[in-house]
Amino acid sequence: MGNIETFVCVDDRNIYPALIDRENRWNGWVSPGFTLDAVRRLAAHTTEMAEQYGHDCVDQITVIDGPVPVVLHVRWQWFTEEPTRATNVVKPDENGRYWIGGWEWCWYEVKDGPLFYTQNAAFQAWTLLLAESARRAGEIIRTQMPDATSALLCLEGLGHIASVTGATGWPSDDDGEDGYGPFDTETLGEADEVLRRALDHGDGRTDLEIGGWRPAREIGAPDLHRIVFAPLGTVELGDGPLEKAREEFAEVHHKLLTESVPYLVADARAACPDAGGIVIDPNAESPFVMFLVEGAEGEVDIPDPDDVPAQVHERLTKLLAYKPTGEDLNACGWTESPQPHLDGAYVLVFPAE
Repeated sequence: MGNIETFVCVDDRNIYPALIDRENRWNGWVSPGFTLDAVRRLAAHTTEMAEQYGHDCVDQITVIDGPVPVVLHVRWQWFTEEPTRATNVVKPDENGRYWIGGWEWCWYEVKDGPLFYTQNAAFQAWTLLLAESARRAGEIIRTQMPDATSALLCLEGLGHIASVTGATGWPSDDDGEDGYGPFDTETLGEADEVLRRALDHGDGRTDLEIGGWRPAREIGAPDLHRIVFAPLGTVELGDGPLEKAREEFAEVHHKLLTESVPYLVADARAACPDAGGIVIDPNAESPFVMFLVEGAEGEVDIPDPDDVPAQVHERLTKLLAYKPTGEDLNACGWTESPQPHLDGAYVLVFPAE
């Protein structure tokens, strides 16, 4: 197959342009070759990580400038037992490429290039939104139950808050007929609205767990999620941080939708070279996809392929990860489908090649 230009990553945080042979793998990982500029970026990042996590657990790349740049690969953890193998000079090949970490580091290919950063930023913004929503819901609940420490949520139905844990407990035998414990329905509704707005953007169990909303497995209720409130006595922060988190998420979500479009166009055209656009139903359980193809008479035909290639579905899954609204899609170039039988679907017309 030979070498190709692409992007690679080893720490899930930073990507680097590199040359790889996709067939040359070590336990599934690739072996990349970098330009000197990319090596300098890698050196800066490994230095930051060594300072943050300790030199004994991070290999460090260093560039020494002189008449000829010298690239060093330093393995600090080897100095005690094998000092002669702790450092080696990485020599460039005949094309000026530095091959670093091959058959040693867990390099993997990132085909989306710079979009990788936007995808990561969107996920970080959403996890912050989850955390701030849980905090604010806790503050609202504590107006009527000051010792509340956590809540159990049911992600199905309109009311998400199933129970609240605190020193007094809820519900209890003296809840009365309404079953709402120390709460009035307005307070529960206000707290639940905070949580609902976060769940409008996603409720995948794995993502929620990473974001701190964890299934309550320890009490035998894996279908419920637990959110933990700020420690008792913490100063109330109010709506400010939550509103900021919502604004930051909306901004990066819009960026993700916008930047994803050229990649979707490329994937769709690779799958269907005659495609002039694509139709999707963002609310379908799995993205419903059709390609728009201009027929011989100039009319637009909508063939329905039996098997839309996996890369198109994968791209749409990432694009629709945070449940964009119709307004979100409109702002990024999508329009509602005019066909009555495609109610709820959206159309993206591709730019001319």
